[in-house]
Amino acid sequence: MSRFALHRRSLLKGLGGLTLGLPLLEIMLDGKEAWAQAAPPKRYLVFFNGQSQGADGDASPSQLVPTTIGANYDLKSALLPLGALKSEVSVISGLKIPTAFENGGVVPAGGRRDDFHVSSLSPLLSGVKSNAGSSSSGETSDQKVAGFLAGATPFKSLIYRVQADWYLSVSAPYGRDMISYKIDSTGKLVPIPPQTSPRQAFQALFGNFTPPGTDPAAAKQLDFESRSRRSVLDLVIGDTQRLMPKLGAADKTRMQRHLDEIRQLELRVAAIPPPQTSVCVKPAEPGADPGVGSPQGTDAAGDNTYTQNLGYSNEEQRATVFCDLIHMAMVCDLTRVASLQMTMFQSHLNMYPLTGQATDCHELGHGGVPGGSVAQAKGIAWHMKHFAYLLQKFKDSPEGNGNMLDHMAITSLWEGGHGFDPGGNKPDSTHSTENMTVLLAGRAGGLKPGKHLVAAGKHPANVLVTAMKAVGYSQDTLGEVTGELPELKT
Repeated sequence: MSRFALHRRSLLKGLGGLTLGLPLLEIMLDGKEAWAQAAPPKRYLVFFNGQSQGADGDASPSQLVPTTIGANYDLKSALLPLGALKSEVSVISGLKIPTAFENGGVVPAGGRRDDFHVSSLSPLLSGVKSNAGSSSSGETSDQKVAGFLAGATPFKSLIYRVQADWYLSVSAPYGRDMISYKIDSTGKLVPIPPQTSPRQAFQALFGNFTPPGTDPAAAKQLDFESRSRRSVLDLVIGDTQRLMPKLGAADKTRMQRHLDEIRQLELRVAAIPPPQTSVCVKPAEPGADPGVGSPQGTDAAGDNTYTQNLGYSNEEQRATVFCDLIHMAMVCDLTRVASLQMTMFQSHLNMYPLTGQATDCHELGHGGVPGGSVAQAKGIAWHMKHFAYLLQKFKDSPEGNGNMLDHMAITSLWEGGHGFDPGGNKPDSTHSTENMTVLLAGRAGGLKPGKHLVAAGKHPANVLVTAMKAVGYSQDTLGEVTGELPELKT
């Protein structure tokens, strides 16, 4: 009897032309090929937090940087959500983006202008000094990596943003709302607007939409299935039932985990309440986005005001869904590169629904509520809760002889650090790129997480270079910043 074989790109097929990708199963491998030899693909992810790391006026502010150097570091309040995952994460502290103030008024290589907001974007994400505007001056690390890592995956990269809107009525975000820039076919550097709709992200990833030229009968069937909110798993149940008896015990376990994770994702997306705004989308997906909250107002003097029920669009739910989508997209090898912008630069996201603090994310660092850096750390911890959630999903996903984190490099970046502010000529400021910290998770390319490394004077882009090289980047430079941190591999 001939051995049943299954191609690595096999799909489950259902009604209306719907298809569902499968995880990597042993049955897809050659009979002589062991899991250890299968070489799962490497993956790269950037997680961004629109906050600095200490509040104004605190001389010793850190609620993020561990006291212990090396392994088994302590968790301050901002990183408490990492919990048992700290062995999967390295904390790199003491980093710095140089300023024009330090260089005779001229922005140095890999540096920034003296004014703070958005001036750290370019050096932080591309390693290129900031220009006179508010965008990046160089291609960001995610797009450089996608250039060689994407392969034949359907999506070269995913760029998502959790914060749904700017939440101020007095000004535009001016580049604060995006973190990914690429070189287009003409050689021009262009921004890639992030996807902010979980519903549309779900559609794009799982094919639950009607593309142009679709057969009218199939489109009608797909529309009916969408409106009746049928599960994608129900639509491919026939193929699933035919496949499962042909799999070995280990593959059945992997396949069932894959199906269970999709079911959990469907239930989560389906739980999102109906939108408050009318968006004409013809999806074949089971849920709808939360409505976008109204912006904060201004007082008679034109200054921003704060109202407790404004500036929020259920970012808690949005963050969870986007983490689920990134995880499942990588499980199915739909993409190998992703960027998740949790909050904008100078984020005005209302923190009350998230942390119980009656202020926005940005004002946590400026005394918006009492508590200084301890109060600021609550906002950081909310970001870290979702970072830990995403890491745990990858850790819980078996792959090869281990789990998905074994083949990944994941960084978590902050807009600023804490120290001298050259723009305002103030010490102990949240408007500073001194004393910055970056987190690095994953074991791709020999990375060895689980330590606190003090890299005094090094650039945050040095951590990105380390992560990029871990997934196959051949150069030693990102923009104008050169060198990796070999200590992260020992």
